[in-house]
Amino acid sequence: MADGRASSAMGNRLGRRFGLVTMELVGFLLLLCVMAGGGSRPNQEPPARPEQQSNFSQPRFSNLTRLRVIGQVGTPVYLTCRVHNLGDRAVSWVRRRDLKILTVGMFAYTSDHRFTAAHSEGSEEWVLRIASPTEQDSGVYECQVSTEPKMSLPVHLQVAESRAVIAGPRELYLKRGSSINLTCTVLAAPEPPEHILWHINNMVIKYTERGGMLVVTNRRQRTSNLVIAKATRLDSGNYSCRPSMAHIDTVLVHILDGEHPAAMQHGTSNIQCGVSLVHRTLMLLLAFAVR
Repeated sequence: MADGRASSAMGNRLGRRFGLVTMELVGFLLLLCVMAGGGSRPNQEPPARPEQQSNFSQPRFSNLTRLRVIGQVGTPVYLTCRVHNLGDRAVSWVRRRDLKILTVGMFAYTSDHRFTAAHSEGSEEWVLRIASPTEQDSGVYECQVSTEPKMSLPVHLQVAESRAVIAGPRELYLKRGSSINLTCTVLAAPEPPEHILWHINNMVIKYTERGGMLVVTNRRQRTSNLVIAKATRLDSGNYSCRPSMAHIDTVLVHILDGEHPAAMQHGTSNIQCGVSLVHRTLMLLLAFAVR
């Protein structure tokens, strides 16, 4: 009986030990499975750093930004900077010659009130406006974006005091039926004007509404010649030459029916001068045609 009890107790102890070993073995196998399962997962790349993200999400200057701007003394000038994907960065305008910060965002950082910033909500354009510019304002202005490192785009500004000059006296007295001949030259223009227009009494001359008109404009030479044949009293008025980006010039033309002999005598020389200018204009046209 005692032997049976001893054998039973020993069996129980062996059973408990076997159970503990079995549990430890199962736990070890589970740990191996977990480790093996983790190793069999597909390779995953670490999240990209900000500098590794696509360049399309980074600010960049537009290729449409004008890098050279021509201004006229006394006429407001606008420097426009276009920035794509600006995000929460700020755009500044800096004058290069003295590194003066002019504007940051919509705020001006200069006591010179001629410099102001302009921007429309949702627009990619950041504009530096210079009211009443002078020739001393010519130079390089930088459009800067507050990235790291800082982005910068230089814009060259040239301010000139170009002006139109109509040859001859300020008043012309011509006989009815004669020709009006006016020659305008643009002086001190840094580049050829985009256009040279003629106005009468502040209205653009419409060449198609009246026959007998001829306008010859040479942008490269910065000249324009207006000829009106068989003038009538209706052609009297203030004639102005208006080039782009230049001050205008004006002369007053009187078409007379024969009154005021003194004025007519003065006008005779103008008529002769007009005939000479017409002849010279026709010769120039012929020369260009031969070329």
